Amino acid sequence: MAYAGIFIIKEGKILLQFRDNSPNITWPNSWAIFGGGIEKGETPRQAIVRELQEELDLKIENPELVLKNKFKGETRYTFKQEIKDTSTLKLKEGKEMKFFSKEEILNLKNTVPSVKKLVKKLL
Repeated sequence: MAYAGIFIIKEGKILLQFRDNSPNITWPNSWAIFGGGIEKGETPRQAIVRELQEELDLKIENPELVLKNKFKGETRYTFKQEIKDTSTLKLKEGKEMKFFSKEEILNLKNTVPSVKKLVKKLL
């Protein structure tokens, strides 16, 4: 399976999702970027556009691909998108969402390990 994730950025801050406490998901109760699995027949870009619509009610068209890598045999695509208006965001998955500075993310507890690595590498 392949995975697409995205850094949503507003005024230099990054939007993270605090994941649900469910045994059926990886890294429950952790801060993560938004994203999900790429479905059969989807491109990575189509997948991240769909995921943001499902998870935040956010419509984007052309996010920037900033990294393609392999992790435990799985291809991962990481995108970036600057947004200006957050007034229409509706959290539909996860417990919470919040914007953080790069420094705040690097000092956060309960993050998905790849988040801090990606922040250091890409932002």
